[in-house]
Amino acid sequence: MEKFSSFAQTSRGANHIKKDIVCQDASMAINNDDFIFAAVADGHGSPHYLRTERGSRFAVECAFDCVSEFMESIKGAEAVLDDPKQRDAILDQLWRSIVSRWHNRTESDHEQEPFTPEELDKIPDNLAFYRENYMNGEYISAYGTTLAFIAATEDFAFCGQIGDGKCVTVDCSGIASDPVPDDPRCFDNITTSLCQDDAVLSARFVYFPKDCIPPAIFVGTDGVQNSYWAIEQLHGFYRGLALTFAENGIIEGSRQLAEFLPEMTRKGSGDDVSVAGIIDLERLKASVDALKNAVSYIEAETPIEPVDGPPIEEIEKDITEE
Repeated sequence: MEKFSSFAQTSRGANHIKKDIVCQDASMAINNDDFIFAAVADGHGSPHYLRTERGSRFAVECAFDCVSEFMESIKGAEAVLDDPKQRDAILDQLWRSIVSRWHNRTESDHEQEPFTPEELDKIPDNLAFYRENYMNGEYISAYGTTLAFIAATEDFAFCGQIGDGKCVTVDCSGIASDPVPDDPRCFDNITTSLCQDDAVLSARFVYFPKDCIPPAIFVGTDGVQNSYWAIEQLHGFYRGLALTFAENGIIEGSRQLAEFLPEMTRKGSGDDVSVAGIIDLERLKASVDALKNAVSYIEAETPIEPVDGPPIEEIEKDITEE
């Protein structure tokens, strides 16, 4: 599809490199003829989430597969999305499909490769009940992860999310917004997760009709958000990223982002960092002057570099406990 382009970049966290922990983030960007897709997922950091890096990878893959089926199912009947009640019901069913698909992927992974003694030994003694649960076949939380994704056609776009992280849009005037409602159950190191029993009830969506699709829609894991001390700084980062794409194009802009992310985690959160998004490049190019003015104004007010200093000791991520 010519109107939009997508990108995705992930960088292993500075603290994860220091502690020899695998990257637990995953990201994906797909440019199809019919729709554009971008997603990020953040596996949980506590040591009892033994396969969280697999869970995050499964999450972005399952989201893409289900969105593909969703787009095919409404082809020729997109008008149903104009009705808020029908749209809510349809997007709810899409989310249920994603959760179900993810559970099936984790079940298949565990059946093909049960936990090894070496994996189970990684669980600290104070969390021994997780070891017991896994040995009794209650394995799903070992794959726990958040998920945020964007899908866009020429006629509409929408974002879906469970857990922490942030969706940020930037318009042609350089105004940044957070269109996806916050989840009050996500705070500090606590997040909702695909591995929870009520995951089908925890989705948050935002829908953009044709005339309201922003030229830049970004999703980032919480390692990005936690690298800045205030939401204004985070918005400044995404505003600058929109300008980078406008001035350099998708390929070069994505390359520059990939170079910057290791610096972000080193100076900021120390966590894995992932950013993905959907860009209407022609609209951004036409708005370069406005974006420059917005970036210059924000930089004059507050610096938008990540927090300078050694990596923050990452707090082990856990899920909300019901």
